[in-house]
Amino acid sequence: MIWLNLKKLERLLIQNKITESISYQYLLVFLVMLTLASSFPETDDFSHYGWEVAYIILELLITIVGTYLVFQENEKGDNRDFLKRYFSLSFVNGLRLVLFAVLIRLVFKIIMFVIPLDLWYTINDFFGEDSGEFLFDIILSIVFYVLLMASFKRVNTGRNEQEVSVQPGLK
Repeated sequence: MIWLNLKKLERLLIQNKITESISYQYLLVFLVMLTLASSFPETDDFSHYGWEVAYIILELLITIVGTYLVFQENEKGDNRDFLKRYFSLSFVNGLRLVLFAVLIRLVFKIIMFVIPLDLWYTINDFFGEDSGEFLFDIILSIVFYVLLMASFKRVNTGRNEQEVSVQPGLK
């Protein structure tokens, strides 16, 4: 199971070397992580109910449209192994994106620690208490699906190139 090396995973998918057993491992780890995340004590991300509703609606739309576009990208290729590709590529892309998001949040917290308190309150009042968190999370969701579509394109392109190289008479 590959955790962070996206290029290696894409190459293995192109070569059709990801087995059902490996796909099962990705699914299992995903479900374990989902179960652990759902068992954490519930916290309110936003101070107003309206932000929560808007966030849920936008996340659902992004998930539905993003998954549809990724599925369409898979159909443009060889139209095979969608779930195998989806689980493995989304796991690695998601893990890399989460690590990047944690780094960005850490840098942001350090910067906010350095900014004088009066300036922090001014910035917070200007942008609104929840808008930064809201926009950051929505942008991360969109970036996730853009990265996933790019991975599917690379796998499709690699599969097409591999098929041409296996049949030397074709150009």
